[in-house]
Amino acid sequence: MNTSLLSFALAVLAVAGCVALLVRSGRALLRVGLNAAEAQAVSGLADVSERRGDLTGLMESRSTAAALRSARRKNLATAAMYVLLLVGAPLAGFGREVYATCALLWFLPTRPVRPSGVLRVNEREPHGG
Repeated sequence: MNTSLLSFALAVLAVAGCVALLVRSGRALLRVGLNAAEAQAVSGLADVSERRGDLTGLMESRSTAAALRSARRKNLATAAMYVLLLVGAPLAGFGREVYATCALLWFLPTRPVRPSGVLRVNEREPHGG
């Protein structure tokens, strides 16, 4: 009776951990997509700044693009780690224990899934100009 109760508790924790890994990997992949979209927009702003001869805007856009690439690599590595845990643990033969441990992820804070807000409207120019 006691071992069946522990086995049931481990199974419940494993399901919660598997769901936590799925949610975390999905959020990380969503952040990768948002970073890619933001980097594309920033590179467009850099092209506009270059055509206009705005060196300050060009340098800001380039530094922002570099920061976004770094964040994208970090988010991609995080997503890869979560997917590796999802796929690798059962293949190694101790999936239930790893998933039960990953149930603790529900207690850790999550990073927000939203654009970083680095894109700003240039205040010096009137709209439509």
